[in-house]
Amino acid sequence: MTMRVLGRAALMGVAVAAAWTAVAFAVPAVTKGDALALVAIVASGVVVLAFPPPGSVRWRPVVLAAAATTALLIFLVISWLLPAFDGFVRNWDPPTYTDVTRLNDPVGELGIFVLLALALGADTLWSWVRGRRAATRRHDDYGTRANEMVVLPTDVP
Repeated sequence: MTMRVLGRAALMGVAVAAAWTAVAFAVPAVTKGDALALVAIVASGVVVLAFPPPGSVRWRPVVLAAAATTALLIFLVISWLLPAFDGFVRNWDPPTYTDVTRLNDPVGELGIFVLLALALGADTLWSWVRGRRAATRRHDDYGTRANEMVVLPTDVP
C-alpha cells in the first residue's frame, strides 16, 4: 500500500470533515446528535470507494483510512473547535441563560475512530501474514521438485 493512496484517502476524510464542520456552523442543530456525523463517516468511505485508487490496490484499507480520518476529525471539531465559538457549549458545561447550542458528547465518534483504526491495523496485519505465508510456500517448494542435476557416468567416452 503506497503512502500516496493512503494520503488520498486521508485527504478525502479531511474534505468530508470540513464539509460537516461547514454544515455545523450553518445549521447548529445538527451538532445535537450523531446522525449527520455517522452519515459523513460512511460517505467518506463510499466516495473513496466510488473513485477507486489507481492500479491494483486493495480497497478495504483505503475505505477504512478515509472513514477513520473523518471520525477523528469530527471528534476533534466537536471537542475543541466548536466550543471555542460563541453559540456552542459542551454537553457537560453548566447551564447557561443565553441561547446556545449544547453539543453532542463526541465519545461515539471517538469510539468509531478506534474501531476503524483497529480494523485497519488488523487488515494490515492479515495482509502481512498472507504475504509471509505465500513467501514461505514458494520457498518450501525446493525439496519437492525433481532433481535438476544431471550426473553422467565416468566411463562414457
